[in-house]
Amino acid sequence: MLNNEADCNQRNQRTIYIVGGRGVGKTSLLNALLGKKFDENINHSQIGITSALFKSDNKEIVIKELTDDDDFSNTNILKNQLEEIFLIVVVFSLEDEESLEYAKSLILFIKSNLTYNLGLQILLFGNKFDLRVNDTKIKVNQIEAEHYASEIENCSYYELSCKTGHNVDIIQKLLSDIN
Repeated sequence: MLNNEADCNQRNQRTIYIVGGRGVGKTSLLNALLGKKFDENINHSQIGITSALFKSDNKEIVIKELTDDDDFSNTNILKNQLEEIFLIVVVFSLEDEESLEYAKSLILFIKSNLTYNLGLQILLFGNKFDLRVNDTKIKVNQIEAEHYASEIENCSYYELSCKTGHNVDIIQKLLSDIN
């Protein structure tokens, strides 16, 4: 269920962030988590934060989509909310190797700056799994991405498709299982 940003900011809830480069599917993932239908014509997000409220079994979790510029200036917001963050979802596009490199730089930034948030989990998601049908569009090697994530503490890798819903349930289940 989506509430307005003021509602999200007034509550003292746990927070997850969705981060990644432009055009990788952050807004589509946020919409999918909220049960909204995939929108093929969605516009690219403006730089800043979009907040929504995920509700499941009397639990409320704030989901914030952070659209950053390439110098991480907005990502510094994460430093001010260390206690609230328990999960960061880093999204990249399987059809764009540069978006994976950007995702890696985000993870490095996060690990360097959120050092005393020991329970922080990172999910690395390669979006646009639906393009695997036509392997010529997929530029990112799955084994390479899995290997990278395995070397990062508290990091897991999954491929998903916001368009078809493939593996979106992984985050929904994780959010539903939060105490």
